Amino acid sequence: MNPGVKFTKLIHDFGGVKEESESVSAVFSFKNTSNNPIRIVKVETSCGCTKPLYTMDSIMPGDTGFVKAIYETRGRSGDFHKNLFVHFTNEAYYQSLTIKGYVIPEANLAKKPKEYTTTYSNLAFTTTIASFPNIRNTEKKEFKIKVFNYMGYPIRIYEVKSKPDYVTLDLGDSLIDVTDTLTITVKVDGTKMSQFGDLTSPISFLTDDPGADTKFIYVHTNLKEDFSKLSNKSIKNSPKLRMDTMGPLNFGKHAAGERFSYTIKMSNTGKTDLNIRKVMPSCSCVTYSIGKQVLKPGETVNLVLTIDTVNQMTAELIKYVTIVTNDPVNSEIKLKLIFTVTN
Repeated sequence: MNPGVKFTKLIHDFGGVKEESESVSAVFSFKNTSNNPIRIVKVETSCGCTKPLYTMDSIMPGDTGFVKAIYETRGRSGDFHKNLFVHFTNEAYYQSLTIKGYVIPEANLAKKPKEYTTTYSNLAFTTTIASFPNIRNTEKKEFKIKVFNYMGYPIRIYEVKSKPDYVTLDLGDSLIDVTDTLTITVKVDGTKMSQFGDLTSPISFLTDDPGADTKFIYVHTNLKEDFSKLSNKSIKNSPKLRMDTMGPLNFGKHAAGERFSYTIKMSNTGKTDLNIRKVMPSCSCVTYSIGKQVLKPGETVNLVLTIDTVNQMTAELIKYVTIVTNDPVNSEIKLKLIFTVTN
């Protein structure tokens, strides 16, 4: 323990700082705990990149002083660990101080090609969404996402942390050099998917990018059932969806905060079971209830749609409800809902 000077801290960790900051500084305050006046004679540093400022006047007993360390970041990317050596009039009060951190190299944004529209920490992507708007449950498709490294050091993708079972990724050699590109090939196997209709799933992977080590991209699929190989006989014996309305449905005016419902009758007029695979409202303001989702030939069920106008703007609004079934003729129906919210 220092016999005559007490510093509030002896180490300052800057963490990550940007090279374009030019410099960063930290102040080390101290108190004269001795019974005599003291003065800083000199402050030495372990590197010319670190400049000291300090209290020049005498510091009376009980009073405070400071040492300020200024570290120049320009041209010094990477980790740093520097020392300051503080000498007082009483050499027994000598104190060593430490600053440390990591300088993030300046971005090469000017070199980023225009096609890389989405910046993500220190990388730029052509897109972060791999879109498969029409993929059948018998198909395999792929989508390519290009990644550009606009920082001053290589970035590596270490591992894929999470992804759906029906997705595989090809990351190439997984290393992106400075101002270089990497192509991520996202492959979707429709034969391994069970959820029909729209689905968005995240994929996360780990990198050594100090700006954000975990990156996310998203896979959007709209899985459709493949009826292309059905014979005419099979189609004649297939389920057949009949609804008492196919829309559009205009519900007129409703006061803000009001909830209202509408019932649609759904029937199977075919010869085999009708599977209502999915009902997908486009807005959380629309909810639904349905008695059953498998209808035998001749059966009918009520689909009840409820619209909640809470937090909806006062205007004419249009929402959609998509219904996915195993009817080869009407496998996907999109109901249009129109209503006006008033004050």
